[in-house]
Amino acid sequence: MGNTKEKPIHKKWWFWVITIIVIGAISSNFTGGDEQQITNSQTEEKLSEQQQATIDSLNDFSAFIENYKQLEEEKTTTWDKYLYGETVTWTGTVMDVSTKQIYIWGKDYNNQTWDTLSQEDHEKYNVFIAKFENEVPSDINTGDDITVKGILESRGDYESNTNWKLYESKVQ
Repeated sequence: MGNTKEKPIHKKWWFWVITIIVIGAISSNFTGGDEQQITNSQTEEKLSEQQQATIDSLNDFSAFIENYKQLEEEKTTTWDKYLYGETVTWTGTVMDVSTKQIYIWGKDYNNQTWDTLSQEDHEKYNVFIAKFENEVPSDINTGDDITVKGILESRGDYESNTNWKLYESKVQ
């Protein structure tokens, strides 16, 4: 039998092909992450002054709805990214009470009821409905000033004259 010596592994062509592929994959992982971080930080949106004012007024219903109305084309983006699902604490005057929700007027109260609100004056935009998981506490009456904490999940719209709505509400 012949004396055939096996070549050392580092002298085989396929060893170098595999080595180059592995080194390339490892180095792209290290540099790819840095490039991704730079790209993400460069594309982060800066809030406009009106967006910031709206977010800052989130726990003052009357100021919040005025700021939100002024967002114009930024309304949907602001709602989706910064407002939807936020827990807020809002104050107003009870207009109507049903079994599981309270209709609350957020401006100066003049004995309005849900049924008497004007479509032309966009009055429903000034209302938030606090929906409770269980029944509304029995000691709440029309005309009471009230503070409610809840999750903001339904937005009002001035032009459409629609109200705001809080879920999982609790009287504070």
